[in-house]
Amino acid sequence: MNLLKFLGLQKKTIESEPYPYKDILHLWEDDYLMLELLPHENLEFIKTETNRINDFAQEHFDGSGFTDITPIADKPIKTIEKLIDISEIETIMAKVGLEKVHQFHMQGVGLLQGDKAPLGFGINKFAIMCEKQTDLLENIWVTGHTNTEEEKEKLINALLSLGQTFNFIAVNWYQGNFYNLVERHSVEEFVKNNC
Repeated sequence: MNLLKFLGLQKKTIESEPYPYKDILHLWEDDYLMLELLPHENLEFIKTETNRINDFAQEHFDGSGFTDITPIADKPIKTIEKLIDISEIETIMAKVGLEKVHQFHMQGVGLLQGDKAPLGFGINKFAIMCEKQTDLLENIWVTGHTNTEEEKEKLINALLSLGQTFNFIAVNWYQGNFYNLVERHSVEEFVKNNC
C-alpha cells in the first residue's frame, strides 16, 4: 500500500491543454514604441530626452523598483512628417527576406489576424512593427527577440537598409540608448543589445 496515496499526499498531475498561441508573436502594451526608429533630425531631442529619463529613473529607484514613471516627451519631428510611403517599407522588407507577420497575440486583446492584425515584418518571435496613416508610415519600432544567427542577420540587414534609406536612429527608451542605423556596426550593436 502506498502510504502517501492513502494519506492524500501524493502529487496529482494536472492535465492542461497546450497553450494555443505559443508559436505566435506576442505584443505587449509596455513594448509599444520602446525600441523605436526615429528620423535623424530628432538626434538632439533624443540625447536630451534619454538623459532626462535616465536622471528621472535614478531619482525614483528605491532599490527594488521605481516609485514613479515619466512619459516620453513629444518628438519634434514625427516619422509621419517624413512622408514615407508604406510600400517603400514593404519593398525593403521583401528584399531582406522579412515576411509580413499574419498573426499576433496582443495583451488584453487576444488573437489578431487578417485585417485586424497590425502591420509587422519578421517571424513568430520578433518583428519590425509599422503603424500607418492612410498609406504613410506613422510609427515604426522593433518588438520581440531573435533566436538564430540567420534571424539576427535579416534584422540587421532590414534595419541597416531602413537607416540608410530614411536616415533613422534606433532608440531604446527602456535603457536610454540610441544607435545610428546608417552604420552597420551600430546596427549590429543595437540588435546584439536589444533584440
